[in-house]
Amino acid sequence: MGCLIRVHEDSVVAVCDEDIVGKKFFENDLVVDVDSDFFGGKPASVDEILDAVRGASSVNAVGNDVVGLLVERGVVSATGVRVVDGVRVAHVYRV
Repeated sequence: MGCLIRVHEDSVVAVCDEDIVGKKFFENDLVVDVDSDFFGGKPASVDEILDAVRGASSVNAVGNDVVGLLVERGVVSATGVRVVDGVRVAHVYRV
């Protein structure tokens, strides 16, 4: 599993599968843009991903591998995952 992570200001975490950076996924009027400016961070291990998302105020996760990991580890509920054009997408917000 190759994943990229980028931590933005205010503890916003963007994490995605490495092989989908720069791609767009479409479903009806919905577009998921895995923009390299937002998601294109550094390669991250499972532990780095889990540490970052557990302390984040907001998490944007795109990709079957990384979203599967977050569901498996209990960070994201499977019922909160959306599949767009065959790719899993999850958002977490903590207030």
